[in-house]
Amino acid sequence: MKSLAALFISLTLCLFFLSLSCGVTEEEGGSLNLRLEKNSLNVGDTLKGAFTVTNLSPYTVSYRFSSSCQFEITITDGSKKYIQYPQICAAVLTALSLKTGESKQYEFQIRLFDNYDNILPEGGYTVEASLADNNSSIVSKNIIIR
Repeated sequence: MKSLAALFISLTLCLFFLSLSCGVTEEEGGSLNLRLEKNSLNVGDTLKGAFTVTNLSPYTVSYRFSSSCQFEITITDGSKKYIQYPQICAAVLTALSLKTGESKQYEFQIRLFDNYDNILPEGGYTVEASLADNNSSIVSKNIIIR
């Protein structure tokens, strides 16, 4: 009964605050995976990879998003966020439902330039990926730019 009340409150808040990204699931049980083609890159390269969410629960899991962007990638050096991907998202409500065992893979190619079109300098960076529903866990991998 408590979980039903929590679901009702979550749905009510999502409808009330449509400007926020809301994720509603029947049951937590997803697996997130970030795969990078390379973790050592040259200055000016393009980072290629995939972010995958898999439903490991015995229930269908649904995620709701307040924009066309269903996932987010950020690249930081620990103190500064250099890249937020994607940068532009349409203001439409979208959703993702996964049955037991189903996966959704998002492929990406990100130029290693900051949001002001400056080349990322040599150094160590962290690539973080999550669903764009404000409830998702974050998975991360380290890269080196030489």
